[in-house]
Amino acid sequence: MVDERKESVIVRPPCAEDTSFIFATWLRGLRYGNELFELINPDVYFEFYHKVIQAILTNKNTTVAIACLKEDKDVILGYAVYSGTTLHWCHVKTAWRNIGIAKQLVPSNINTVSHLTKVGIGILKNHPAVQFNPFLL
Repeated sequence: MVDERKESVIVRPPCAEDTSFIFATWLRGLRYGNELFELINPDVYFEFYHKVIQAILTNKNTTVAIACLKEDKDVILGYAVYSGTTLHWCHVKTAWRNIGIAKQLVPSNINTVSHLTKVGIGILKNHPAVQFNPFLL
């Protein structure tokens, strides 16, 4: 059965107003989705990892794809950040998961991921051709 919500989703390029959402979800998602990052002092983590994400986002080779509502492009449902065949981050709001949004956002030629969460580890296990390399920032 096809989820009708999928018909209300489009993918668009990012705009300046998306930046806060991207930083907030990426920082929290990595912090609380990866046991190693939870060990870092919160002030240190949020200050310094913000700079890491900023460097990725401002790299000329980085692409950001935003999934939003067709009728209201300001309502972000998810996004993917990638450089060539390296996926840096993908986030889809909980209520919008499992209807194929991540598949719309992430190119099919991805062969490396630079960030992992507990959920990402499970996904990575299902895609043995994809490698984890945290040094491709």
